[in-house]
Amino acid sequence: MIPRLGKGDAVAPPIKRSLKFLHTADVHLDCDNYGSAEQRQAQQSMYFDCFERMIDRALTADVDMLLIAGDLFDHNRVKDAIIAFTQAQLRRFQRPVVIMPGNHDCLYTGAIYDRHDFSRACDNVQVITNLNGQVIELPELDTMIWGRAMEEHEPGFHPLQDIPSRSDQHWNIAMAHGFFYDSPLGADRSSPIFAEEIRDTGWDYVALGHVHLRADRSQGDVTAYYPGATLMNWGNYEPHGNVLLVECTPEQGVVVQPETLIL
Repeated sequence: MIPRLGKGDAVAPPIKRSLKFLHTADVHLDCDNYGSAEQRQAQQSMYFDCFERMIDRALTADVDMLLIAGDLFDHNRVKDAIIAFTQAQLRRFQRPVVIMPGNHDCLYTGAIYDRHDFSRACDNVQVITNLNGQVIELPELDTMIWGRAMEEHEPGFHPLQDIPSRSDQHWNIAMAHGFFYDSPLGADRSSPIFAEEIRDTGWDYVALGHVHLRADRSQGDVTAYYPGATLMNWGNYEPHGNVLLVECTPEQGVVVQPETLIL
């Protein structure tokens, strides 16, 4: 016999399935800012190779989804051939991919995500395009993803502004592209993300982007990380191949495993 709940009896939240995903950001495809023409061409080849290896790693790790937290592309002038290459790689993954525009590939009229419909070209891809915040639900993964599309990288844009309350029926994953501050005092850079904002979300994980060094910015019970640039830091040509493998389980909560792609 199933016992009946009396008035005031607590109802336990449903048990969510385990979730595993790859978190990347700052891939900067089509970056060619440094060196001679030959050096720039070699750099571009490295970026494309690194992106392919990232998709390979997502497949071998058997992750449920891929999150790209801004700056997949280095600029909004990317040629159609590079867009086609990127879409082919994303289709190869087959599982859900969520992309958020960053400050290099921000969302405005005529920009990449305005010219190209990634969801139409890749039925496994969704792009966050709502400037006021957007929820993407993946019911097959018991997962809810939220982020705000960036139209302009400026101090008045707050990546975590107006994030909704968490849902106990889902894994709650936020995406935010901007610069982290311990306190609002002295914040002097565009797209600020404050420690208290991360803490107050109450969400399970905040997938950060914009800072090119891997960093743990967890606050309170909320896990938050920058994966670091996928390939390089500005002015440093050493390949890094930074990605994060994130596992969420009812037993252990959120566990983050930093990885470096072999280049």
